[in-house]
Order: sequence, then C-alpha cells, then structure tokens
Amino acid sequence: MSRRGVLVLFILFLFIAGFFTFYLIDKRVPTDPSNVGNTAGNLQNKGYFFEMDGKVYFTNASDNNCLYSMNVDESSPKRITSMGVKYINGADGFLYFYMDSTSKSSNVTGLGSATYQYGIYRCRTSGRNQTCLHREFCGEVNLCGEYVYYQSQENGGMLRKIKCNKKDLSVVANEMISPVCYDNGIIYYTGVTSDHDIHTMYTTSGDMSTTFLPGYLFFPVVQDGYIYYPNGDDNYTLWRSNLYSGEQELITSDRVDCFNVDRLHVYYSNAVSDTPALVRCNLDGSDRTVLYEGIVNSINLTSRYIYFKQYGDESTFYHMPIDGSQPAMPFVVQSK
Repeated sequence: MSRRGVLVLFILFLFIAGFFTFYLIDKRVPTDPSNVGNTAGNLQNKGYFFEMDGKVYFTNASDNNCLYSMNVDESSPKRITSMGVKYINGADGFLYFYMDSTSKSSNVTGLGSATYQYGIYRCRTSGRNQTCLHREFCGEVNLCGEYVYYQSQENGGMLRKIKCNKKDLSVVANEMISPVCYDNGIIYYTGVTSDHDIHTMYTTSGDMSTTFLPGYLFFPVVQDGYIYYPNGDDNYTLWRSNLYSGEQELITSDRVDCFNVDRLHVYYSNAVSDTPALVRCNLDGSDRTVLYEGIVNSINLTSRYIYFKQYGDESTFYHMPIDGSQPAMPFVVQSK
C-alpha cells in the first residue's frame, strides 16, 4: 500500500475512534453520592423552576408546561421537551424530571402528537439523550445523591428509588413519603400513615428512618442549619427548628398555605385573611412586606426572580425581581 493510502487509513481510524469515544462519553451518566437536585423550597412548590450553572430550567406555562431553558436574566429561552414536566432536578450536566404527555406542546404535529409518554425522565441540559428511567404515574420527584427518589402511585402509594443510570429500582417505603426535602444525605419528611411528625431518612445507611421532631408538622424545608415547617397544631403558622440545638421559634403568626426560603428571606402565601397576599419576611420573621395582593401558590425562586401562580389559574406564571425592585407581572415565554 502506498504511503498516501496508509495516511488515509490512519486518518479514517482516528475519526472512527474519536466518534466512538465521543459517543461513549456522551452516553455515560455520572453518579455522585454528593449530588443534590433542586431546592426543597422549589420542590415543595412542584419544582417548576431549577437553576444550575448559570441557566434556569423551567416549566413554561405559556407552552403547555414543556421544559425550557433560559439565562438567569430570562433571556434566550429554548424549548427542551415537547411534553409537560414538573419536579425538575439536575446535576453533572443532566436533568431529571417527571414528564407526562397529557400536557403537550401545540407545536408538536404528526407522529409525535400521537404518542403517549409518562414517567421519570433524564436528559442532558441541551435536551439530548432523553431517556425514560421508569414508566409509571408519579407524584413528587427528587435527585438525592446517586438515586432519583419518587412517589409511586402503584398499590395505594409508596416511595421508590432508581439509580441515575437506570439501575437498581427498589421500594424504599410502603407509604407515600415525600422525598423533596433532602440535605446532606438525609431526607426530612412528614409521616403519612401513623403520625405527622417530621422524620429523618438516612439515604446512605439503608434508608433507615427515625423520628426527628414530633407534632402535626408539614412541608419541611432545610436551609442553613434550620428546618422550616407549617405547624398544624398552631393554625399552620410557620416555625423553624435549629437542626443542632433543637430550639424552636415562631416565624410568623400568619397562616401559611405554601412557602419558600432562600438564604435571606421567607416567602409565603397568606390566603386566609381579609387581604390575602404573597408576603416576604426575614428568616427570623421580622420586616414583614407584602409583595403581591391575592391568593397565590407554586412559589419558586431563582437567584434573580420570584415566580408564582394565582389561585385558580394554572396557565400563567407571574414573576418579579427577588429584590422587589419591580412589581409582579405575567411571565410569558413564546415557544421556540
């Protein structure tokens, strides 16, 4: 064979080897015990918004709840899925979420419009490699380390988990435990069948559970050494407890219907009032400020914006800067 022919074959070999190397890397799904998905506060509010690596991934109510990405300043929106999603999580360049084709983009036509898909899904942040980890109707979903924990609706409801690489599907508990409050290897959840205490589930120790805080308590959110929760024994006012000392304190005497927390403030819906509103206060309850008048839900946070819905209207998100510098307005994103 001539020298030129050998060179051509060598270049062809390098091309094929490079292609297969890229293919294998592209298909590889990293698993890391330290991975954490979305914030507990967002997931307690259906996980419609999730921020990672300078991007926000969100459910676009303007396009049948399809998954979109955009910059944190809301520029450059791009559609990722053609079907509705919620409980968005992510790590290491991948997104994990519940997808259900009962909500589908109006731009999908032909064969794609006739498909019916649902279940726990994984894809790259670009939208490539969409993979169904497990097909079933689910409730809440959370990425906890190497596993996706989710509420299964089978057999009256249970908590299941599946590894991010689609292996090791197993039943964690035979009750519909919420997995959305996850911190440092521990899931904090409210009891379902026997009590309404807050329990701890140690995901790195065989999913063993213990009672953490007795009471009639709901929707726990862990943030910077505290656990926040509405107290049903006290008219669903918002309390917090120090994770280390156990000291409890009242945050607000308002009834709290849903809430979210960042490192500076608590945001909550006070619906049972003559003047229902979206309210912000400091973490200790001081400096109560009304941000929006009306009954709201689905409060999601990013580093720049607050997103929420009005009660009775599932088709529109509202947004406002997290510093309160502008009033709330409808958040409308045209499909791309």
